[in-house]
Amino acid sequence: MVAAAARRAGSLTAGGQWAAFAMGTLVSAAGWGHAALLIGYFVASTLLTRLGAREKAARTASMLPSVTARDATQVAANGGTFAALVLAGEAADAPLLLVAAAGALAAAAADTWATEVGTLWGGRPRAVLGFATLEPGASGGVTWTGTAAGAVAAALVAAAAVALLRPAGVAPAVVVPAVLFAGIGGCLGDSLLGASVQSKRWCDQCRTWTERRVHTCQYRSKHARGIRWMTNDTVNFLATVIGAGLALGVASLLD
Repeated sequence: MVAAAARRAGSLTAGGQWAAFAMGTLVSAAGWGHAALLIGYFVASTLLTRLGAREKAARTASMLPSVTARDATQVAANGGTFAALVLAGEAADAPLLLVAAAGALAAAAADTWATEVGTLWGGRPRAVLGFATLEPGASGGVTWTGTAAGAVAAALVAAAAVALLRPAGVAPAVVVPAVLFAGIGGCLGDSLLGASVQSKRWCDQCRTWTERRVHTCQYRSKHARGIRWMTNDTVNFLATVIGAGLALGVASLLD
């Protein structure tokens, strides 16, 4: 029902709807608490994405392609690590894997909130490497407003994870720092990967960087920096893996 409603509202493509349906079904089978956490993340992220959508699209038009709905790849990139770890943790009766799952979702949430809030209210971003001023929407750019929003998102996921993982025997003193650190660290990892290895394209016509294959001037851009196959979706997926790893590491130390 949630996936269908998102499709009807234009937040998911047809492929994105079925990917969300499959992921939600698997996570629900592992436990309704996990499903509630995933749905909460998805609903909050969707609302933030729609908030000020026209203004954000105008600010990032030169840098980012116009995307109105998430496809299957984007759904999997943001939620796939969470779903896999939830299934593994429940099957193996391994609570620390569930903490890692929450860390992956915290990283995805923090990155989404940082991007959406930073783009709308954060002003001109600065590169996480070198601190040069960047165009709004440029990968590897950060703002103070966006960073604060990302930290709030990570804290909210950590608070929700406490209620979810308490029956599994994981103390709040373990869950909160692990998931919070994972969310912030995963978000930072996303920015570092975006600044260093993500594919970047160059428009010879406008003499500017872009992530659009065809720039707004209708001139076809060319790959000029980073790893060609390292797309934004790949970076988002790796950020959730980083978040999961950080959560597992911190939880193992504190447990």
